[in-house]
Amino acid sequence: MVLALLTTSFVSIVCFIIAIVMGFTIEGRAGLSQHFLFGFFTTFLVSFSQSMTMFYFIGTGKQVKDLVANQPPGTNFVQRTKVFKARVFPPATWAILFTMATMIIGGGVDTNVIPTFVHTLLAVISLYYNVVAFWREAKHMIEHNILMEELDRYLQASPGTPGAAGAAGNA
Repeated sequence: MVLALLTTSFVSIVCFIIAIVMGFTIEGRAGLSQHFLFGFFTTFLVSFSQSMTMFYFIGTGKQVKDLVANQPPGTNFVQRTKVFKARVFPPATWAILFTMATMIIGGGVDTNVIPTFVHTLLAVISLYYNVVAFWREAKHMIEHNILMEELDRYLQASPGTPGAAGAAGNA
């Protein structure tokens, strides 16, 4: 799951760069049409990958919370998952919002209502947040896997925890 999420996030960055290059090399209406379609696809891919990554952290955080709900030392695990969400969610949210704004403002540029530099500036900001989000997601997904291994060892060592063996490995 982690590999799929990181792959879609990385592919969305590559697609974003391609869309930017297409935007600067547009020749005629056909080129604009290709730029629009590729930008639309990229916006979808960014929104999908970032929101699914956020759902991953929400779901695994809930799983950790459920596994250690009645064990006082388990609050450390829950707190660590909250830190992951606090570090990943802001850039992921901004990546989605700025990417969508770039797409929407692109329509205004096409109709000559909005200057091109606004669309270009939004594209640069969007790309920045996509790269930051990818970097943080990769970092915290690795840390999350380490947390899940620690949780699995903790649950296996805890006496009286029904079904604890391997429970954390299902993430």
